[in-house]
Amino acid sequence: MYISNVRIENYRNFKSIDIPLKPYTTVIGENDSGKSNFFEALKLPLSSNDFGYATKMLRVTDFNDGIVRGFWEAFKNDKDSIREKVDNNEDISALLELLPRTVVEVTFINPESVYEMAILNSWLDQDGKSHIYRVRYEFFPKRGIEVICYLIDMLDEDRDSGIEIFPVELYDYKITSTNNGNRVNSRSLSNVKISVIGAERDEFSEGMNRKSNRIVSDMLHKNLSNKDKSSIHQAYNDFFENIEKADSFKQAFSYLEQDGIKNLDEFVKQIKLIPNFPDLKNIFTNITIGYGEDYLFQKGLGTRNFLLLMILFSYYYAQQKSFNVIGVEEPESHLCVNHFNLYLDFMMKSAEKQSSLSQIIVTSHNPKIVNKLKLNNVLIFANDRIVDFSQVDKTLVNYLAKRPNFDTLKLLFTKRIILVEGPTEEMLINALLSRITQIISDVEVYAVGHKGFKRYMDIWLKLNKGNGKVKMGVIRDFDNQPNAKMEHDAYEDENNNIMVRTTSGYTLEDDLVATETNCEILSSFYNIANDPTIVTSYLKDKKAENMLELSMEITDNSLNLKAPQHIKEVVEWIIK
Repeated sequence: MYISNVRIENYRNFKSIDIPLKPYTTVIGENDSGKSNFFEALKLPLSSNDFGYATKMLRVTDFNDGIVRGFWEAFKNDKDSIREKVDNNEDISALLELLPRTVVEVTFINPESVYEMAILNSWLDQDGKSHIYRVRYEFFPKRGIEVICYLIDMLDEDRDSGIEIFPVELYDYKITSTNNGNRVNSRSLSNVKISVIGAERDEFSEGMNRKSNRIVSDMLHKNLSNKDKSSIHQAYNDFFENIEKADSFKQAFSYLEQDGIKNLDEFVKQIKLIPNFPDLKNIFTNITIGYGEDYLFQKGLGTRNFLLLMILFSYYYAQQKSFNVIGVEEPESHLCVNHFNLYLDFMMKSAEKQSSLSQIIVTSHNPKIVNKLKLNNVLIFANDRIVDFSQVDKTLVNYLAKRPNFDTLKLLFTKRIILVEGPTEEMLINALLSRITQIISDVEVYAVGHKGFKRYMDIWLKLNKGNGKVKMGVIRDFDNQPNAKMEHDAYEDENNNIMVRTTSGYTLEDDLVATETNCEILSSFYNIANDPTIVTSYLKDKKAENMLELSMEITDNSLNLKAPQHIKEVVEWIIK
């Protein structure tokens, strides 16, 4: 069994969105795209298995900012009309429906055993095609009219009140089965859990209340057999008996036995150390993890994070008495290459032999995770929408899959990117960008390694079509291929955030030499004849070596070469 879909309405950055999931899913997206909020949303209908406390009540800041502000401004502008309707007991049901509510709906499919059926059975909800099982979390006003009256009173006090006065204390939450609307009790919810290994892991094994100690304590307490627990209790008793036998213990009460104090012998003999029989979990909290010959807290941040990831993932994955969604945020954080590769391979092998009672969701900014853990498992969070790679043209997905070292994330998420064929164009354009002192450049120049750009533009457009906040420039060689030029130019004709420019001559070197006084400057620099054919041939002879040398001179402002027209147009457009 696994969660196949999560619908979120009015929660943090999500207005209304459906998120499809696989048994294993990789979620990628820019900062603030909602990756962490997605995990927090899942904790609302599911039982949180984290080591901290997770409330299901929300704050006003948990509402989507656009939704709650839109309601608030409309309410303020129409306050007098609303007050009149309330005073006259008129119907305000339409207004009550507009009060902000948060909904998180989770759909399960494919239970594979009788036990899994038993977990989901009361949530069965026929969709006309297959059996699905669905639960719904809703944060709602207990009595909408009370919320309306409260807002009117607060605006009477202060017309300029902001959304911070919104009375979420007049709200409540409920978790129901969508097939009958009945509330789901906590016992049923305890069978479906979410466990998140967060990206902020710096406190692991640091400080007085080390998370590593609590994790190990909980793991031991839950996994030890009753026989082992009994042995530990006996050892705990033996520990106190050994203290009583120590001479130092007896000396602690020697003052009571001194001459002159009568009738105390019998009293002193009755003094014993009796264990207070604390919970075993409290005993285990005194255990500190070591690594090698050192305490774990003495090791570096990267080593501590690596062990936390391995221990927690193993701990959550091994729990087979309930269904468990395991979320891992940015596993690459703080890890060196070796530790990252080890963890990535460990996670990949776990996903391949995955239990039907576990579902893995990983968020990342690292292209290696995307490429290694199968592209058809990738979801992209961007611009209030989801791009599901399993629904993308297989030709495009296979194209990327055949290029495991290609930085897919750089292509998709760079706000201003220029694609070029090879390193010579890349070096030249970066050098030209470095001379522009009026701006701090965020332009990424990326050499794709061959002549075809159409596939890359197709992939980029899946995420960025119609998005005026991002730009892609394409700089290509003519290579005596007029049809290829026309095909590439069509992308610019159909998309206002793409610009395609092609050399006038055969390649970059032809156009560079033909631009203004560049031929004379280059002939002087290389001490060769001032002849376009000779200079062009010289540049092409050792393309990368010559362009590296020229780029260094351009960056140092030692060589005043002019950009060829096709490069100049793209650079000026993309930084504008």
